[in-house]
Parts: sequence; structure tokens; C-alpha cells
Amino acid sequence: MGHVLSTVYADLYDEFLAAERPRVTTQGFVSLQGRARRMLQWFEDEDIELLAVGIQEALRYQVWLSEKLTTEGVTIATGTMHNYLKVARRFFTYLVQTERVSTNPFMELRYPRLALHLSRNVLAEAQMGRLLEELGKFDQSTVWYERERRYRVHVVAEFLYATGLRIAEACALTEGDLDLEHRLVYVRDGKGGKPRTAFLSSYAADVLALFLESGDSAIRHNFTRKGGHTIFGANKARVAIVVNRELARVCTALELPVITTHGFRHSLGTHLLRSGCDMRHIQVILGHEALGTTQIYTHVDKDDLKRSLDEFHPRQWHNRGQHDE
Repeated sequence: MGHVLSTVYADLYDEFLAAERPRVTTQGFVSLQGRARRMLQWFEDEDIELLAVGIQEALRYQVWLSEKLTTEGVTIATGTMHNYLKVARRFFTYLVQTERVSTNPFMELRYPRLALHLSRNVLAEAQMGRLLEELGKFDQSTVWYERERRYRVHVVAEFLYATGLRIAEACALTEGDLDLEHRLVYVRDGKGGKPRTAFLSSYAADVLALFLESGDSAIRHNFTRKGGHTIFGANKARVAIVVNRELARVCTALELPVITTHGFRHSLGTHLLRSGCDMRHIQVILGHEALGTTQIYTHVDKDDLKRSLDEFHPRQWHNRGQHDE
């Protein structure tokens, strides 16, 4: 059995979650629950009274986070540390708003600098083409359940690569959120609880229309699952597991870098930028609140430019000629 919070901590925890629930997505609320509970456990274990927390106690919590290890025995990522600190800041903001404390000590912290880099979870355009083409050969398997699994993954992959949606956003959609005639997808519960509109390519719209018309019912076999009312017939965790396993199989077989469902989003942003798409258009397509988040994709192009410079600069030719001699 896990750690049980004392009554005082548990009551504040429940109050805080009730206040924050309308402001976050379903997936965000799950993350908020876990991080808030672990934060309160730390303060309780350290015998620190919440209403007496000051900058020194906040710094101690930050130091503890910086030394926290994952199950693999390595320190947690800087981004993960930021997420924990953001929850602490939100919690103590709630205490200020409810007049339990006068100041929020976590507002005074200087957070560790985040490295601005793009995940390796990206395929080049040609690689993505090979992956999607292979997934489209779902009917070539002689085993029925392999055909069905590959078909569902094919549909999910085309949908994610067309829209750039996060897997949690995609798995929350119902048919009522789709306008396939105009190739629009209405995301009611996007990141941060903000709705937005996503867009389908004509091919992805056709793939999804066929899937909803006949493919989905043919492979569901009247099974009932949590999330069965959604377009992909299961909740985010189930879909992600099935799709990521198949992606790992296919990528390995094709000798491609192995990507996950989030790789379609990263790849789309990168490919649009390389094709000359306006940065602000990419921002809207991916649903980034701040343009700065979208600008992370420019770092990929800078790396490409450096490689091109190394490969094609005349001084490189000069060096090659010397080696050839």
C-alpha cells in the first residue's frame, strides 16, 4: 500500500484538485494528481508545515528533485523537474488565493535552464514515407489478428501525421468532433484545457472515413472497452501501447529509427518547416500557445545547415583532395 497522507495534507490535496479540475485536461489532471501527491508526501516526510513553507523550504524541495532518481537509477530529466516545480507553484498559488498564506515561495525560485532541443523521436521525410507505406500493407499478412492490428495502426499513424495531435487528444475524439467533408477536427480538450481546430490531409480524411464507415466495426468484434465510444475505440493508454509496439516492430524491420506516437507530431513540425511553411502556421497546426515552442523546430534546420556546410563547403573539397592524394 502506498503512502497515506495525514488528514490535514489530504484535505488540502482534495481541495486543490477540486479547484484545478475544470482547468486541465483529463490527462493533465492525472499528472497533476500524481505530482501533487508526491510533493505533499515530501513535505510531510520532512515534517514541514505547509502553511509555514518559505523560500528555504522551497529550495530544499528543488534540491531533492534535482537528486531524485528514476527506476533506471538516473536523475530525472530537467523537464520533469520543471513539471514538479510547476505543480508546487500552482498548489501554493491556491493557498494564497484561499488566504491560507500570504506569499508563494515557489514564485521566487530560479528554475534550472531547459535545454532547447528536439526529441530524437523524428523521422526524415523519406523515412516517414517508408514507414507509412509499410503500415499501409496491412492486408498482406496471412494472420487475421495481425492484419487487424496493422490496419488500426495504419489509420492512427496517418491521422497523427496529418493532424499533429497528441495521442491523448486523438484518443479523446468522437465522431461528433469530426467534419470529414471539410477535413476539420475539433479538439475540445486540448493541452491546458483549451479547445482548438486541427486539420486533415485529403488522404488521411479518406482513410479515416473508410475506417469509421466499415473498418472499425469489422475489427472490433463487439468487444467493449473503456473509451469504446471514441473514434479509435479505446482509451489513450491502450491505443498507445498497441501502436507503439507495432511501430517498434516495423521501424526495426525497416532499419529506421524507432519512433512512438509522439514522433508523428515532431516529424510533422519538422517537415512543414523544411518545406517552407510559415512558422505561425505551424504554431496553429500544432496548437502551440507560444511561438517560442514552435521555434524549437528551427534548431533541427540549423543542424541540417551545419551538415550541409561541412559537406559542400569548398574547403571540404580542398581537404578531400589532399586526402585523395
